Amino acid sequence: MADFKLNVAEIESQGRKAYSFEVGVDWATTALADTDFDAGTAPGALEVEAELVGEDILVRGSLVATIVVPCSRCNAPLEHRVAESLTHILTRTSETRFPEELELSADDLDRDVFRGDFIELDELVREHILLSVPMQPTHDEAACDPEVVKHLAKPGSSKRASPLAALADLRVDAKKKEE
Repeated sequence: MADFKLNVAEIESQGRKAYSFEVGVDWATTALADTDFDAGTAPGALEVEAELVGEDILVRGSLVATIVVPCSRCNAPLEHRVAESLTHILTRTSETRFPEELELSADDLDRDVFRGDFIELDELVREHILLSVPMQPTHDEAACDPEVVKHLAKPGSSKRASPLAALADLRVDAKKKEE
């Protein structure tokens, strides 16, 4: 069941319609279930305006939410604030499947399709949340485990000639501990 549904009949009759949705913690938990991310503790918000443009529907708006991602430095939980703007052109289609050899133009790639009387935005919202996360999210160094920061700050640790050089360092460290 979709949580973020736009009524096509309302949009067509009014020409433009504003929608406001709560991005609930339960929705985010379900949407992020197959990722390493978790829902935040407070709900977010999705504000969109849908406008009829010819046969298409233009959806513009904003998404604000908080999710929890692992820090790429220390792997501890890190709150990530999502603040994204959305702009999508949606075209009605009656096709249930597209031909396998269909060629798409650049304009086609900027469009999404919908069928029926409602436009469901759940997948688009999930996509925007996932794409908002940086490749390597990190805390400030002060918030990370001091041992991890100390290890990463070792001189030459980022300029090793070989990936196996790290094993040699571990061996030296182990021998020092034995003594």
